[in-house]
Amino acid sequence: MIKNRIWPLLLAGMVWVAYAEPQQEDAADSTVITSETLLFDYQRSIAIFEGNVRVVDPQVTLTCEKLYVYFDENNQIDSVVARENVHIVQDDRRARAERAVYRASEGSIVLTENARLYRGVEELQGDEIQIFTQSEKVIAKPARLVVLPGRAGQGTRGAE
Repeated sequence: MIKNRIWPLLLAGMVWVAYAEPQQEDAADSTVITSETLLFDYQRSIAIFEGNVRVVDPQVTLTCEKLYVYFDENNQIDSVVARENVHIVQDDRRARAERAVYRASEGSIVLTENARLYRGVEELQGDEIQIFTQSEKVIAKPARLVVLPGRAGQGTRGAE
């Protein structure tokens, strides 16, 4: 699924990118976050993006309505929570849920609330789908794998 470097990269530049206009020559390598509002709460060490949030990275796109970025005592990203109508797209893989939580220390993304993963002809459903970004392993609880009709012959492997 999403490579280990994607989430940290996506999040590391979040605070600065939100204020800066991307430069033309760096646009291909930039992570750009747009939203209707952005709040930094320095007391709580959190950045909150709300309203039509769109994160575009060279390798992944994330959209949602609310994005919360939590920082640790060293100003490093601790976790990120995406809420409401969450969509993640990377190459031929897509995910959707109402909530996605990335934990930097674990290198994992947990999708909940109507969680779905799509890859090729397969759709993986679960109340909770955990993606381990370093090993590209996925755990779904309870799991339901559906081969979507009309897509046979597209030949990509499913969620692993």
